[in-house]
Amino acid sequence: MENSIYNVIIIGAGASGLLCARECARGGLRTLVLEKEQTPGRKILVTGNGRCNLTNARVAPAFYQGEADLISSALTQFPYQKCRAYFEDLGILLIEEGQGRIFPQTGKSTAVVEPLKLAVSESGADILTGQTVTKIKCGKTFNITTQTGQTFQARRVVLACGSCAYPQIGATSSGYELAQKLGHTIIAPRPTLSGLVLKENFSRLSGIRAQVKLTAPGVQTQGEIIFTAYGINGPAALNASGIITRALDGGNMPLHINFLPDVPNAHAFFEERLKRFADRRPKDFFAGVLHESIANLLIDFKGLRKNKPMREQSANTLRSAFDTVAAWPATVTALRPWNEAMAAAGGVKTSEINYNTFESLCCPGLYVTGELLDVDGQSGGFNLHFAWASGFVAAQNLVKEK
Repeated sequence: MENSIYNVIIIGAGASGLLCARECARGGLRTLVLEKEQTPGRKILVTGNGRCNLTNARVAPAFYQGEADLISSALTQFPYQKCRAYFEDLGILLIEEGQGRIFPQTGKSTAVVEPLKLAVSESGADILTGQTVTKIKCGKTFNITTQTGQTFQARRVVLACGSCAYPQIGATSSGYELAQKLGHTIIAPRPTLSGLVLKENFSRLSGIRAQVKLTAPGVQTQGEIIFTAYGINGPAALNASGIITRALDGGNMPLHINFLPDVPNAHAFFEERLKRFADRRPKDFFAGVLHESIANLLIDFKGLRKNKPMREQSANTLRSAFDTVAAWPATVTALRPWNEAMAAAGGVKTSEINYNTFESLCCPGLYVTGELLDVDGQSGGFNLHFAWASGFVAAQNLVKEK
């Protein structure tokens, strides 16, 4: 009977689960991974549009939402340099692109998943797929039951089940339910890294990309947005979504779009431009500064007379139009749904987790890692880095306990 008890069972073969499994097995622990899908690492395969943005050279607590002490602990124990060296040691050639994003040289996420799976196997850890865990009973050991009726025993358990973001690849709320039954508080999950639904109608701009600065209460991000039929998407919108999704519990959120993010004083810029191009019609006046469709929407929005030169426009109208370019008002009413969200805000309450080890404070011997926790990062490899880091930290402590 003793030989049938695993040292550690990890529930979930995602980023944190796979790395944790390898490190546990390398440390001499008899390790089993139970994965509900048939393919381990399925979500890793779709990250970075299938290219796997696995970390970021700029990784730091400032890029995350969640408990700062827990995030800092994870990033201190598994910083960028250690993360990069870890995957290079698996035989993966990496490259750095803009904004510090790190990808495999091949441009395919399989270049990360396959070597990681091989490393897990070579370490001696076992992976069983098609195993949905339905019950965990905590006693002298953990007794785990799956939907197939199989039972497993372990001295320690790691919940690495992921969030409910991206259900089309198998994401569910099962991890939250298991954690809650083991005594944990669940902060209501909500989509993040997802497009922003706006009250205002920007459908005329659908498909247009723009470099902007987005400002909302507690939020300021700069980068590209893409206008859609429902509102805006793109990196700047995604990076604002973590704070906005939490704030929406209090109602709609005001947002301002600055179409001249690198111009310190847009009003002064346009006043100076007016001295040179006062005889131009509004559409021509904004040519070379704003996308034609954005300029046309601005002209209609502020009531500029299309066939009159700028010098004949009302001073108040000009002032309002110039100011609007740098602070176009909008209202966020929601984020796009789970099937478009790349991550989740909310999850297991982090004050119930030991910041240094990721062990549960509610259920000794239980560890919680990755996206199941109430931690989420900006786009650019930050969420995957936290998943790797939390799995690594948990494994280090599990090995020490041996």
